[in-house]
Amino acid sequence: MARIALRGSRPGVVLPVTLALAAVLAACSSAPPPASSTPAPTPIVTPNPHLADPATAQDVFNGLGRAGLRMTPNTATAGLAGDAIVTRINATYLGWPLDVTQFRTSADLAKAAKWEAGEAPGRGEPPFALAGANILVSWGPYGVGVKPAKPDEHKTVALEALVTALDDLLSPLRTRTIVPVEVAAAPVAPKPAGSKAPKATAAP
Repeated sequence: MARIALRGSRPGVVLPVTLALAAVLAACSSAPPPASSTPAPTPIVTPNPHLADPATAQDVFNGLGRAGLRMTPNTATAGLAGDAIVTRINATYLGWPLDVTQFRTSADLAKAAKWEAGEAPGRGEPPFALAGANILVSWGPYGVGVKPAKPDEHKTVALEALVTALDDLLSPLRTRTIVPVEVAAAPVAPKPAGSKAPKATAAP
């Protein structure tokens, strides 16, 4: 223990001062520590829902469910060995049959669905057919010789949700529908020099 004598005190009287007190005084006189910097927030990455080509019917069906479509699965059938169709999921969407058909390749689908984008369906065909990558989705009732049914107000809203979800999963889409629908425009191949440039229009 250190001892110091104070001036003016009686001779021989000393006051004890501990080294710990000196250390506390020294600490109080030091500058406060700098405030810690706040780390930058980690950015949220939104997953890309677009599926690779070839896609599976199950992945497309699951993707439609994640998009909020309320579908009831009914049956699933597998194609024969060597057949162009791998599997087909039969479901119900807002009271109408909805089929998700998986072809082996996009080329196989193109051979099976030779219709042009925006073409209207004929008798005996479903009112809505949407093709993307190797997947064909059809929605609505159909029968031999029966004209495709047009959707009511509720089914029109449901159609918009279906097209939006499929556009995210399988764009670009080819559509064959009884009423016009809007989808992302497919890339146009460049024309030879001197040919007339095509007009950019939204696919029906």
